[in-house]
Amino acid sequence: MAPLLLVLALGQAPTDLTSDRSLAIQALLDAARRHGDAARGAAVFASPRHACISCHRVGTVGGTVGPELTRIASELVPELIAESLLWPNARIREGFASTALATTDGRLIQGYRRAETDDHLELLEPTSGQLLTIPKAEIDEIRDAGTLMPEGLLAAMSEAERADLVRFLLDLNGPDAPSVAALAASIHTPPPFEPDRAPLDPAAWPSHTHFVNRDRIYDFYAKQADHFAPMHPVPSILPPFPGMDGGRLGHWGNQNEDTWKDPRWNNSDLGNLLAGVFRGPGQVIPKAVCLRLGDRGELSACFNPETLQYEALWTGGFLRFGDVRHGIMDGLILDGTPLPRPEPIRRAGPVRYKGYYRHGNRVLYAYTVDGIDYLDAPWAEDGRFTRVVAPAATHPLAHLTRGGPLRWPQELVTRGSLGTTRPFAVDTIEPPFDNPWNALLFFGDHDFLPNGDALLATIQGDLWRVSGLDGDLSSVRWRRVASGLHQALGLVVDPSGTPYVLGRDQITRLHDLNDDGEYDFYENFCNLYETSPGGHDFICGLQRDSSGHFYTASGPQGLLRISPDGSRVDVLATGFRNPDGLGLTSDETVTVPCSEGEWTPASMVCEIRPGGHYGYGGPRDPDTPPDLPLVYLPRGIDNSSGGQATIPDDRFAGLSGRMIHTSFGAGTAFLLLRDRVDGQPQGAVVPLPVEFRSGAHRARFRPQDGQLYVSGMAGWGTYTTDDGCFQRVRYAGGPVRLPGDLRVHANGVRIRFTDPLDPTIAAKPDSHFAQAWNYRYSAAYGSLELSPRHPDTPGHDPIRITAAHVLDDGRTLFLEMPDLQPVNVLHLRLRPDSGPATEAFATVHRLRPDFTGYPGYTPRDKVVAAHPILADMVALRTPPLPNPHQAPIPGARPITVEAGKNLSFNPRTLTVRAGEPIELNFVNPDAVPHNWTLIRPGALARVGDLVNKIVAEPDAARRHYIPASEDILFYTDITRPSDRFKIYFHAPNTPGRYPFLCTFPGHWMVMNGELIVEP
Repeated sequence: MAPLLLVLALGQAPTDLTSDRSLAIQALLDAARRHGDAARGAAVFASPRHACISCHRVGTVGGTVGPELTRIASELVPELIAESLLWPNARIREGFASTALATTDGRLIQGYRRAETDDHLELLEPTSGQLLTIPKAEIDEIRDAGTLMPEGLLAAMSEAERADLVRFLLDLNGPDAPSVAALAASIHTPPPFEPDRAPLDPAAWPSHTHFVNRDRIYDFYAKQADHFAPMHPVPSILPPFPGMDGGRLGHWGNQNEDTWKDPRWNNSDLGNLLAGVFRGPGQVIPKAVCLRLGDRGELSACFNPETLQYEALWTGGFLRFGDVRHGIMDGLILDGTPLPRPEPIRRAGPVRYKGYYRHGNRVLYAYTVDGIDYLDAPWAEDGRFTRVVAPAATHPLAHLTRGGPLRWPQELVTRGSLGTTRPFAVDTIEPPFDNPWNALLFFGDHDFLPNGDALLATIQGDLWRVSGLDGDLSSVRWRRVASGLHQALGLVVDPSGTPYVLGRDQITRLHDLNDDGEYDFYENFCNLYETSPGGHDFICGLQRDSSGHFYTASGPQGLLRISPDGSRVDVLATGFRNPDGLGLTSDETVTVPCSEGEWTPASMVCEIRPGGHYGYGGPRDPDTPPDLPLVYLPRGIDNSSGGQATIPDDRFAGLSGRMIHTSFGAGTAFLLLRDRVDGQPQGAVVPLPVEFRSGAHRARFRPQDGQLYVSGMAGWGTYTTDDGCFQRVRYAGGPVRLPGDLRVHANGVRIRFTDPLDPTIAAKPDSHFAQAWNYRYSAAYGSLELSPRHPDTPGHDPIRITAAHVLDDGRTLFLEMPDLQPVNVLHLRLRPDSGPATEAFATVHRLRPDFTGYPGYTPRDKVVAAHPILADMVALRTPPLPNPHQAPIPGARPITVEAGKNLSFNPRTLTVRAGEPIELNFVNPDAVPHNWTLIRPGALARVGDLVNKIVAEPDAARRHYIPASEDILFYTDITRPSDRFKIYFHAPNTPGRYPFLCTFPGHWMVMNGELIVEP
């Protein structure tokens, strides 16, 4: 857009105007005085779409192509300001009428005349400020070009933008002139804002003084709204969330791999069976069932349900665990001396694995061969491996398949505690952390038996039954009823009371064969989904619909639907990053959460369209955006998302039909509101004043009392205190005062509250505050919070609320917001009455038509902006930076480095000669991207700190997550799973130990090694 050149003639209003022009000027001034906002006008003035600030100076900022405007309101009457915008060529200040000329050598020059002689013409080139002297003999044509600002400048602006721009110019002479000028000067830079750390409501966050929360910033967005709302004018860009723990400690704040190191699982009594990803010498078995054999456990074996063979045998121990992320990442590691593998049995005909029976220390595997049921009973006799395989009908140990003695007869009693807050109290059902088996209690899911008792599964593979959940929780009884399951992160109890436990290997249907309360037959209900050997490829959450279909979320595969008989698995949708659970809405639509990372700019909840792709892994088609989430979850409120639950009835605060969303990272929960506009799901989350003692995975409502029960666990990246938790959120009475429904229109937002509003407060626009921001969809790890109006600028845009209306029902508030556009996050800070303010975080993909149900509605023209993801799709076509180390070096020695499982290099140490030419082949067979980067000695911590701080930058992926540092010597590109990359370089000339690392986000602290340079 050409510059805005305003006439600066002193004196009175123009007198030579036609009546039509005079009316247009007066209408523009009236609109500016009634509806215009100087702060918004400053944003229009500085907008790249209009480029006013590129040519005009206000205060100390701006260009010099046109006149300085700092004192325009004191030098120019309002009518001349309006006229100059509407008809730029009507009056042109002396010295700012441009001249255009063409020279004999074909040049075209335009500028302001500064001097003229018989032989030469001097022009000031407006954009560069250069004074040009052109011989008249070289001028072929010359003409007056008038102002550089074209007619119709305002036609590119909305009605509101025109009024705001004029108001901004008028107010440059008013009492707010200094602040308005400063606003224009800082239009691209958010003002400083450093809130205190403590929560606004300490009672809702009882662990806010705990060590894990020592750097945490609570309620950032609410504090930001409260800080800037009273300002007049409000700054045009507000600061983004600074990052976890204040943003000074890297992307993940003060937590890292050292924080999550934990070898305690090695101290647990594992019993005689445990399923998992088995890792033995030279072998990895994704769906393994390991067991001890013999009366004294003198042998151990690994059974593979996919081959029905014993793939490993060893003596001297059972299993051990690494310490990475509490031992969860490394799988089951052979602990002992390997022995020759048992001779496999060849079978004719189709086979199907059915599960296994447990009876004391004996385990009998069940499977069919060519339609005949078999039992396979391994054992150790005289130090030798034996097995008895025979048809089930004639097997000599068939009597062991009818239930055995109690394995865990102990009943452990704990005392719960009742919360005291209102309207929601959080009651703690204390787990038996001190138990006879040193079993860790990292809870992965829970559900309820028909009598109201709970079943809780742990990621370590145990199942616990909990009774005594009514009343004051003074005597809660815990019994261990199953064990050995493979990362149990999902659980459903059917109406008959039969539990289905989701493991990483299969869904196990459990049977109590002798009614003693423990489960004896671990039936393979369904094992048709994929199990990755990668340490972080979890399968999470289990739901069952009214027709009997099961649903679960798999990182590698996507959303899975399992038939009621377990015989079929369908992939319903893809593109989910680390989906930790799922939910079923009241109409049995599936919701799936995702956690921020590459191709997932922020944590989010998706409402599933069958066949949809929700972005992870990149778009399927470079010209087609992925399916959009129901709601984005800002990093300051949820950095790692758990599952959802639907509120079944009004016993829970009258909120029937709405959903609860849980946060693993923040240890809290939200009311999840859903909407649909032209078929596009969109919604909002409303923070609930609740805190849990561990990362919240799962939420279910207990039919007996209608209240919310939440289970969770530790693992990584959670602001919580305990290994695991089982807690109840109880509606304790009193007003809830929360938004219960939210609808976004082209002219504002309509919010229906759970309780009546106080119109003396709610009907004031100043009682509320709105701001918005976007994310960038890309291969970068997460995204900064970006200004919608300035897409490359980190920050939030305040959204003007021009009026607030309490509607006739007394519960619904309509906020007029004429400038609202599609945005990834719309944050609303709301005061419905004299109590504390509340807030909502909405995702606005589409706008409903104008809401007209309030007095004084006036239709206005509005151009709705394109969805922000469309710009991101264009950016994706920009190629990454080329690698500078790909030129072949003759005679280079080839070296191969592989990315190992669970964040490792293989080999971890390389040795080269000083100056030796090297051909480095980096191979990545892992499930996630990696690179290989060589740095200077002693620089690992420095480079790692830079890596932590680069991960959320929009161009980080394009730079292969290589920070700008002289410490970096050579690097490969980010290499995708199952791919490879080759570079060439000369080894450093100085002998020493040179670290190498993977700079992909979150990897460097574990994934590093050394290049030893010898003389």
